[in-house]
Amino acid sequence: MICSETNIRIRYSETDKMGYLHHANYLNYFEIGRTEILRNMGMTYKEMEGDGILLPVLSVNIRYNAPSYYDDVLTVKTYMREKPGIKVLFEYEVYNENSDLICTGNSTLVFIDAHSRKPRRPPDYFVKKCSAEFKS
Repeated sequence: MICSETNIRIRYSETDKMGYLHHANYLNYFEIGRTEILRNMGMTYKEMEGDGILLPVLSVNIRYNAPSYYDDVLTVKTYMREKPGIKVLFEYEVYNENSDLICTGNSTLVFIDAHSRKPRRPPDYFVKKCSAEFKS
């Protein structure tokens, strides 16, 4: 299993009329978590895109447990619990400063070739970075 933690402070513009973090912003926070887990593994989306590899979202699921508010600091825990193939599953847990579980979710992304737009295997360097964590 690979895990990454990222702290995010809720900005005023991300809240709704009720003063809650607007539900759609969790998707942005999930993306930040994915970006950081890859960065912690020594690679970036930008590098993959430069290599002609794209990672569009195939599906996303969210479960909201409690609201978050302006100026709260949230911790986004991002996990890769399964060895990726053509698809990669990311799981998320979002906690507030009191360690309350605010939200959980997951997203499935698929590796595609930037030119053909067809699914492809992950790049070798991605597989090598994951192999130590996901021994068969």
